[in-house]
Amino acid sequence: MSRAGALPRLLPACLVLLALLGGLLGGAAGPAAAATPEGPWSATRVVDVGVAGLTWSDLDPERTPELWALAEESAIGALSVRAARPTTCLLDGWATLGAGNRARYPGAVEPVPPVPVPSVPLDEDGVALDGAEEDPAAVQPDTRLSWCGLEEQVAEVGLAEPRRTVARVAADEATARFGAEPGALGEAVECSTVVGRAGSLAVAGETGEFTVRDRLPTEPAEVAALLAACPLTVVSLDQLTDAAAPVVEESDTGTQPSRREAALTVIDETVGRVRAAVAELPGDTLVLLQGVSEVNGGRPQLHVGLAHGPGVPPGWLTSASTGRAPFVQLIDVAPTILQALGLERVASMNGQPFRVAGDRPDLATAIAELEQINTRAVVHYRSTSTTFWLLVVLNGAVVVLGLLGLGGWAGGWFPGRGRGRVRSWLQRRTPGPRRTAALRVAALAVAAVPVSTYLANLVPWELSPAPRVALAGSVLGCALAVTAVAALGPWRRTRLGPAVAVLVVTLATLVGDVLTGSHLELDGLLGYDAIVAGRFTGYGNLSFGLLAVSSLLLTAAAAAAVARRAGTPGRRHWLLPVLVAGLGTVGVIGAPSLGRDFGGVLAAVPGFLVLGMLLGRIRVTVVRLVAVLAVAVLAVGTVAVLDWLGPADERSHLGRFVGQLLDGQAWTVVSRKAQANLNILLGSPLAWMLLVALVAAVWLLRPGGLLRSRPGRSAAGLPADDLRVLRAALVAIALSLTLGALVNDSGVALPATAATVLVPLLVWLVAGAPDGDRADRQLPGPVVGSAPEASSGSAREAPGARVNVGVRGSTGRTS
Repeated sequence: MSRAGALPRLLPACLVLLALLGGLLGGAAGPAAAATPEGPWSATRVVDVGVAGLTWSDLDPERTPELWALAEESAIGALSVRAARPTTCLLDGWATLGAGNRARYPGAVEPVPPVPVPSVPLDEDGVALDGAEEDPAAVQPDTRLSWCGLEEQVAEVGLAEPRRTVARVAADEATARFGAEPGALGEAVECSTVVGRAGSLAVAGETGEFTVRDRLPTEPAEVAALLAACPLTVVSLDQLTDAAAPVVEESDTGTQPSRREAALTVIDETVGRVRAAVAELPGDTLVLLQGVSEVNGGRPQLHVGLAHGPGVPPGWLTSASTGRAPFVQLIDVAPTILQALGLERVASMNGQPFRVAGDRPDLATAIAELEQINTRAVVHYRSTSTTFWLLVVLNGAVVVLGLLGLGGWAGGWFPGRGRGRVRSWLQRRTPGPRRTAALRVAALAVAAVPVSTYLANLVPWELSPAPRVALAGSVLGCALAVTAVAALGPWRRTRLGPAVAVLVVTLATLVGDVLTGSHLELDGLLGYDAIVAGRFTGYGNLSFGLLAVSSLLLTAAAAAAVARRAGTPGRRHWLLPVLVAGLGTVGVIGAPSLGRDFGGVLAAVPGFLVLGMLLGRIRVTVVRLVAVLAVAVLAVGTVAVLDWLGPADERSHLGRFVGQLLDGQAWTVVSRKAQANLNILLGSPLAWMLLVALVAAVWLLRPGGLLRSRPGRSAAGLPADDLRVLRAALVAIALSLTLGALVNDSGVALPATAATVLVPLLVWLVAGAPDGDRADRQLPGPVVGSAPEASSGSAREAPGARVNVGVRGSTGRTS
């Protein structure tokens, strides 16, 4: 059939898919809108208190009674202070707060190493040891010039002209990449009062009117007059920056215990004065308090976030930018202030106003939960690189063992006279049945590791005294359990049963988790955490890679089973299972109340459509491929527009992107994602997984490879039509992962993560081929029927099995 004749037959199917998909995703967005958190809030004035370095573990009814009393009456949450650099320092935090978007003070992306200076020997609390004298040989690091110390020095002595500093922040490359407008908060309000120089970065826009005072007055009447002078008062409490810890290595807080206690006492007393003054002011006052940054050499973690005022019930904080209680972001503070004062949110602000979602327990219990949340986030943040390297090493080991043990060298990898000697050496070391069985078990175990990183969150490892060790043990235990289920279940008697079992566990875990709130994805080692704050719910980019592999392979297997039962299958027997599975999978991925993955829909829709075309023996021409991509764009556009049409304060990033398109700010998002892709390609450990996958692909799929049929030998012991189904699935996976890498900011990390389950399963597959099959013996005929356009597969026809991919009307054949 010609392209002109086939296209009209293809378009109705695409339109039906689009209509069903739009209805499914639009309906899925309904429950989220119905569960609207409490808000918005209205106030006469807003007092925002930023305490650098404050975490929930600092609050105590005895040591910080004023902070404790304020928190008891407030809505509280875990605050992510992520700015435009990995570690948010003091000036980064205040610039981000005022922009309502990620910004940073100009400087190096990575912290400066500690600078050692001569000093007397100190104990662990920073106190001079008894009898110690100045000794040039005894050195301690000067944290004033390390990590966040440089910004803290600027805040102390170098902010005499805050507008010039804000202009420098605005001109910074990273700030511009996020489309942030530093000082936008100050420009939007009538006037602002600032206490503490660092806080001036939040309001010192080009036209903002503000006054700056170094300290809060001590007299209650003076404090009340100060707070009443303008609709917005910003109070910067930086006492924890003076509690620097003189240690070379990082610490969680960057401070010394004794100095931290003294600083917290001052902070608590100051907060008490603010509370007393607010109680005397007329009208309604909204008090916001947040830990605005890390201090000194403190490592990134979650901080205090609370809101107190009329109409703000004690409960858990959330916002549309996180979509999850009890998480909020520093970028949400400015939109919260503007909405409380009845002002329009600035278009460049990506944050969303605070809301209260659900009751919380008593404060002691709530803080204990917030500390556990912080522990999980911190452990995840510090363990991802190790996890990535471990996956690369495990998969590399499986591929190397397969290369050495399973052969597949026909066609010659080694030139010249040495080829025969190398092949002879490899053949002498080909393992026997026991070693092959061990390789298969090892491959299954490696394929089980990715899903085990999610299942590990079923165990409360954060309660352990050594949470990182407990998490590692949980992942190991889950991997062994999944391997045992796959290798020992009744399905082990079938050729593909164990691999299908691993894929089913992977898909069921990913889908079941997002349907129940993404509890395994959050802080899962292949998921995301609130410190990085890329997302807080739904599917992360790495999870999509695993989802694409498992869903497309299982869909192909399901279609083959339907075709087998049909005896003489028609095209509908292949297409209907793919259509049903594709609708369900894409619906889960793209629904704003579930997966909320913008790029995932763009990548998944073409994958399923191409899979259906290949299985139904519909030639994939350029025109049809363009039509498929157009359907994907229309599908995700439908979801995004439906989300954008909802209330502005409840939009997910899908709807906000539509708004950015209309405001002309979409380019900042696209360029930022492109830069993130490049950074991952050049710097992520997962980039090495692509090299492992490339070696495996050349070994298995090249002419003469173990997944290529040839006269006298079937591929991996698979009948011709089963092999056709597998190849169709691999083509669809390759298309979906390529698109996913292009449209998501995780770039090559997405297909690399997918390879961590696909590569070991392919090794397992070829390792399970009968010995005679690897020795150029052919298996008998197929077990899966083919479409009516093709002849029924048989052993005689196995070498001729093809996947048809047409370009410009021609048909390319790939064996």
